[in-house]
Amino acid sequence: MSDVDITLHVPVDEAKAKALHDGLARAGQTLRASEMETFLLVIEDASGAVIGGCKGDIAFRSAHVAELWVDDAYRGKGLGRQLLERAEAHAIERDCIRLHLETRSEAARQLYEKLGFRVFGTLPDYNGAQAFYYLEKRLDE
Repeated sequence: MSDVDITLHVPVDEAKAKALHDGLARAGQTLRASEMETFLLVIEDASGAVIGGCKGDIAFRSAHVAELWVDDAYRGKGLGRQLLERAEAHAIERDCIRLHLETRSEAARQLYEKLGFRVFGTLPDYNGAQAFYYLEKRLDE
């Protein structure tokens, strides 16, 4: 096909990115932003400062946790577990069959596995010797 041109856009041309996304949505391969639910769970200290949280999306009966963070000073107190439990409860309320996330942290992977997640994919040497893990927890079992 010599009559087409492939161009790289860095930074991303938002109008072209929207056209790409809309094409995928018309083909049934993704949802439009208006059809997806984004959720945010936030933990604040007494002064109102954000000390942790969880952000994700729900699409096609799957909940994806895209971001999960707890401030170093508050780690080890069960807040990460509580965030994931609340995200799971929200996913179940929305009739999701799975909750999935990814991490490159060994400590986080171990926490997720203790909470019932299982690794379903790994990218070895993602960041030097560090691996990148894809995990899911089935909610329909």
